[in-house]
Amino acid sequence: MWKMKKHGLVSVLLLFGIVATACSNGNGNGNKGASQEASPSQSAAPSASASASASPSASGGEAAREPFTFTMNTDNPNINWNNEVAQEVTKRTGATIKWDVITGDFREKMNVWLAAGDYPEVINIHDNTLQSYIGAKAVLDLTDLIKTHAPNIMKAYNNDLSSLQQPDGKVYGLLQPPTQKVNNLTQAGWIAIQSAVLKEAGYPEIKTLDDVKKVTVDYMKKYPDIGGGKTIGFSNYGAANQLYNVFDTSARSYAGLPTTAQYFVDDQNNARLRFFEPGYTDFFKFLNQINKEGLFDPESLIQTQEQFTTKCSQGRVLVIFGGGGNCNGSLEQNNMADRTYINFDIVAPGKTKLAVKPSTYASRGGDMWLSITKNAKNPERIIQFYDDMFKLENQILVGWGIEGKYYTVENGKRTVTDWLIDEYKNRPNTFWEDLGMGYARPLSTNYASGFTLSDGDFAMYSFSESWISKNMNAVAIETLGKYGAKTSADLLVKGEEKDYQFAGSVAKWTDDIKTFNTEAIAEWGKTLPKFILEKDESKLDGIWQGLEKTLKGKGLDKQNQEVTAIYQEYLKSVGK
Repeated sequence: MWKMKKHGLVSVLLLFGIVATACSNGNGNGNKGASQEASPSQSAAPSASASASASPSASGGEAAREPFTFTMNTDNPNINWNNEVAQEVTKRTGATIKWDVITGDFREKMNVWLAAGDYPEVINIHDNTLQSYIGAKAVLDLTDLIKTHAPNIMKAYNNDLSSLQQPDGKVYGLLQPPTQKVNNLTQAGWIAIQSAVLKEAGYPEIKTLDDVKKVTVDYMKKYPDIGGGKTIGFSNYGAANQLYNVFDTSARSYAGLPTTAQYFVDDQNNARLRFFEPGYTDFFKFLNQINKEGLFDPESLIQTQEQFTTKCSQGRVLVIFGGGGNCNGSLEQNNMADRTYINFDIVAPGKTKLAVKPSTYASRGGDMWLSITKNAKNPERIIQFYDDMFKLENQILVGWGIEGKYYTVENGKRTVTDWLIDEYKNRPNTFWEDLGMGYARPLSTNYASGFTLSDGDFAMYSFSESWISKNMNAVAIETLGKYGAKTSADLLVKGEEKDYQFAGSVAKWTDDIKTFNTEAIAEWGKTLPKFILEKDESKLDGIWQGLEKTLKGKGLDKQNQEVTAIYQEYLKSVGK
């Protein structure tokens, strides 16, 4: 069993069950992912980041800064070494990266390289593919290299490399080191209301679904049409797997259940399929009610994201539930910034919000490794380069850019400049590559939302309050201000944090468990439309009980027992 710090693990339940969402949002390697994560709209699931050493000395002395070039993989065709950040990296470390660009399927290409033995000197590699490279002895054991030549890396990991060790006790790559604090300002509540609706109502308190319903009803009565089309109360999209992603997110959030995919873990560490936990169907009952009142868009159950976005961009959708479908950008383009959406976090009366405690450590298996292959001409020099990149000043460089131009320091905090904001707006498609703002992962491992460096400030510019606020339009700033908030994260219900100790890469899911989960979501998908569209309220509980009966026939009880056993067994291994 891999050795990991108990406090540093992220529940497998976070990674399994809604994995389809994660997969659909990115299929490339870390370099492209780093660029995407730099986007202010990107919400990275809490995984990990970097906590750097502030040591001013270069590992290996002046010799470590002699010019050298090494090769590395990427699937970002636009990445280059011609921008200011890259040139500053070379100035500080002597290193230049020659990118080996992957086209087509990333994992497939990595396997082809492995078979031919023709891979770059450094690779950014998925966890499961790394196992193949380890088995083929294609990657180097970095343990002694790190201990001998990388004092900054050692300090970043608190002089403990156990979180990087594979089952054989060796270290074949770097993951994100721990941080001391997570302050994720990119989080937002699950239900979004148009600013125009809130303004019309006088910016009332939004604490319950009844509050949301009231402002929606009042606005629809006054404005039955918007832009020549019928005003829509509540909507989102539910085609294919999005039905589960959108509607389950809403149900879970309203019931106060944590983001642990379809399994809920109680205080006795028993895991149960979440669908039948108390309060889970309360939001669906609300949709059933407002559907009969003409406030719910029934096409939400079947429409594609594109179909929904068309309605949303016309300013006709007053309330979006379940996350996703953010139309603020297109509304601005259509001169309807007054309809900017503001996200609220609502929990059913009498329910306590249970939140997953943010991990301050890397998620094993939930990210990419930085590994040095046996093709490396000078492994010692490469590890010295990465050690240099783990210095505080260099992590600031790849996370924020050039001081004075990309950011300034105000009251002890880094603040993005207006120039950087303008650059992002003027070149949104190539911003990260042109300015060198997508290097976090390939140069010092990636940063996760809200992670901080050893100076206590944000590791990445795009997670800072200055970036978030400067990218908001005036309507959003004004509306948030009416609720005493600067970012959407300020409107989140605080709730009770729980530390779910389960790492996805360690769980040994059986084929039966995988099959059951797929079938359970499929049956759920058949039941939900019937439930929401049912005209007789007295039949609702029976419809959901029918789903439970169907799943029991497919082995629900056994499934819960098996998942519980896996969870509890892993807790024992962590305790050791």
